[in-house]
Amino acid sequence: MDEQEKTVKRIKASILCNTEMSRRDFEFAKLNANLFKDIKFIKKRKAKKKWQRG
Repeated sequence: MDEQEKTVKRIKASILCNTEMSRRDFEFAKLNANLFKDIKFIKKRKAKKKWQRG
């Protein structure tokens, strides 16, 4: 496993675990955004008024 693969794995783990990443890792992720396009984020939807209690 070369250095780039290790970096990608480390950055993906920090993104998915919602931990803070270093500036260097952030710049790498910005420059190589296509390596991270397979990460799917789940959007949280608000419940409609009739389903909210209050």
